[in-house]
Amino acid sequence: MTSAMTVPTMLWSTLVPLVLLAPLFSIPRHCRAQVLMNYSCNNGSSYAENSTYDSNVRAVLATLSASTPNATTGFATASAGRGADTVWGLALCRGDTDHAVCASCVAAVPAIAFHQCRGVRDVTVFYDRCIARFSYGDFTARPDNTEVLMVSPSKYQATVNAGHFDALVTRLAGALADWAAYNSTLRYAAGVMASSDGFPSTTGYMVHNIYGLVQCAPDLAPPACRACLQALIVDMPQAFGGRIGGQFNAVWCNLRYETSVFYDGDPAVRLVASPSLEGPNINGSTTLIIGNRRRRPNAATVVVSVLAAVIIALLSVLSIYLWRKLQAKQYTADQDVEAGSLLFDLATLRKATANFAEVNKLGHGGFGAVYKGFLRDGEEIAVKRLDKASGQGIEQLRNELLLVAKLRHNNLAKLLGVCIKGEEKLLVYEYLPNRSLDTFLFDPEKRGQLIWETRYHIIHGTARGLVYLHEDSHIKIIHRDLKASNVLLDSSMNPKISDFGLARLFDGNKTASVTSHVVGTLGYMAPEYAVLGLLSVKLDVYSFGVLVLEVVTGRRNTDVFGAVEESNNLLSYVWDHWVKGTPLAIVDASLLGDGRGPPESEMLKCIQLGLLCVQENPADRPTMLHILVMLHDVDATSFAAPSKPAFTFVNGGHTTGSSSNVAALSLNEVSISEFHPR
Repeated sequence: MTSAMTVPTMLWSTLVPLVLLAPLFSIPRHCRAQVLMNYSCNNGSSYAENSTYDSNVRAVLATLSASTPNATTGFATASAGRGADTVWGLALCRGDTDHAVCASCVAAVPAIAFHQCRGVRDVTVFYDRCIARFSYGDFTARPDNTEVLMVSPSKYQATVNAGHFDALVTRLAGALADWAAYNSTLRYAAGVMASSDGFPSTTGYMVHNIYGLVQCAPDLAPPACRACLQALIVDMPQAFGGRIGGQFNAVWCNLRYETSVFYDGDPAVRLVASPSLEGPNINGSTTLIIGNRRRRPNAATVVVSVLAAVIIALLSVLSIYLWRKLQAKQYTADQDVEAGSLLFDLATLRKATANFAEVNKLGHGGFGAVYKGFLRDGEEIAVKRLDKASGQGIEQLRNELLLVAKLRHNNLAKLLGVCIKGEEKLLVYEYLPNRSLDTFLFDPEKRGQLIWETRYHIIHGTARGLVYLHEDSHIKIIHRDLKASNVLLDSSMNPKISDFGLARLFDGNKTASVTSHVVGTLGYMAPEYAVLGLLSVKLDVYSFGVLVLEVVTGRRNTDVFGAVEESNNLLSYVWDHWVKGTPLAIVDASLLGDGRGPPESEMLKCIQLGLLCVQENPADRPTMLHILVMLHDVDATSFAAPSKPAFTFVNGGHTTGSSSNVAALSLNEVSISEFHPR
C-alpha cells in the first residue's frame, strides 16, 4: 500500500510547484475569474424581491449582458419599465477586452446586485474588465462622474522624490486623456512612462516604468471626455500622493496607473521622462514589443493547464469572498469619512489663520473677510469668514455649500469644507496665490503682467467653467454674479470661478423664470434681469461678455469714457468704435508695449464675441457652449454681426430702466443676496 501511493505522491509534489508557477496565458482569458475592484450600494431607497422593479432590474441586466459584448465599442445602455418602476442601466467593458471576456465580466454583475446589494435601487459594480450601473433615475441622460466615484490608492509609496513621481504620473495621465478623447473612437488609451532615474518604493525595489490607462464612455464627445478625465487628473496628487499605484473607479470616465503592466495590447502612448525633470518626449505609439515563442502544447502542458485552472478558480473564489468582506467594511467606513469630510473644527481654522490675524487677510467682499491659512500638513487654504454685520448671512453660506460641494471642474474654485460654530460661519477653499482677476486687470502696475496669451487663456477657461455649470453638470446652475473679482487665478494663471452665494439652481427642463428679488453686481447684470427680474442662463452670458470686454480693454465696465452721452460707459465705448470700424482702438495699451501687440484676429474675435454676448435681446446672445466653440474657431468671419448692446449703467446716480427691483442691485465690488429659499 505504501509503495502503491508513492508514484501519485511524487507526481503531486512535482506538479504543485509547476501549477503555482504556471503562467496565466496558458489559460484562456475568458476562463479566468473576474476580479472585483469595488462596488457601491446606494441605500437611498430599496425594492422588494419579486416586485415589478426587481423584474425590470433583471431585464436591464440581461439586456446589458447580451448587448455590451456584441457592441463594437463594448458599451451599451438599456432601460425597462415605466413610471416609478423604470430602471436605467449602463455597462462598459475595458478597451483592451475581447468579446468573450467582456461577456463573462458583465455576466458577473448580478452576483453583486442580488447579494451584496440585494434590494438596493441604485447599484454600481466595478470589475477589473468592466463596469455596470443600474438606477431608478435616468443617469444616462446626465453624464456626471461625481455620482459614483470611488478612489483606490496603493498601500505602497515611492519614498524618494515623490513630487517628481507624481508629476510623471500626471503627465502620463494627461497624454493618455488627450489620446483617448481625440484619437480613439473607443475613448480608451493605455501607455507607459519610462524613467531612467527610477524610484525606490517601500517594497524595496526600484520603479522604472509607470503604466497608465484611461477610458471614457464612448458616447461622450471628445471635449466632454477630456474634461471628465481632467477632473480626475486634478485630484490625483491629493488622492494618491506619491503612491506607486492608484485608480479612480467611476462610471463615465476612469483612470488607473500601476508600476507593472496590467493592460493587454500595445501602448498607444509611450513617454520618456528626462532626468533633468524636463517635459517628457512623446513618441506617439512607438513601442518595443518582445514576442513569446509559441510551441505546440503536449500532454504534460495540458495537465498543468487544467490543474492550474482548477486551483486558480478555487483561489479566486476564496479571494473574492475575503475581498467582499473587506469591501463591505471599507464601504461603510468610506461613507462615514465622506459625510464628515466637509466639516472643519473652529479651533483648527483659528490656528491655521493665526486667529484671523490682519496680516493673513486677503481681502473683503460682500460675504465678509477672506484669510489665508495653513493646515497641519502644510496645505494652504483660503477661509471666508462671515461678517457679523453682513447682510448676506447664513443663507448665502448654505447656498454656496449645497451647490459647490456637488461641483467638480478645473475652472471652478474647489470648496474644501465648512465650519459653523456659534456666531462663526466659515467656508474653506483651496488657496489660489494670484488672488482674483481684478487685482491684475485694474491695477496700472500689475496689468502689464497680463500678456495677451494669458488673457485669452483666462477668457477660455472661464467659458469652460460656465459651460460646465450650464450644460455638463448634473445640476443646472446660473451663477448670477460673474465678475472679475469672482474669477480667481492659480499659480499658473488658470481661472477658477468662485463665490456661488448668489447662484441659482435651475430645473433642467426650464429655460427661464421670473424673480422679484434681483441680486448681483451693477454693470454685469443683463437689463431684462435688472429691470424685469427675468432669469435665464443668458444672464451669465451677458456677464461673461462684459468680462471679456474688460479683459480686452483693461478697463472697468463702470469707468467713464468721455463727456459724450452715447459713450459714457464701457459697452457704449466699445460699440462706438465697432460701428466706426476702429475696434482695435479699444485694446489695452499695455498689450502694445512690446511693439508687436496681440494677434489681431484673436483680438477682433474676442471683441465681436463680447458684443454678441451683451446684445439687448437675450435670444440673440449665444449659449456658453456656442461661445466655447467660437473661441476654438480660427476664422471669425462666419460669426453673426452683433446688434447694439443693452446699456445698464450708472448715470447721475440712477440706473437706466430702473424699477422697484433695481433696489437690490449693488456697486461693482459688492454683491447683495436675497433671503428666500431657492
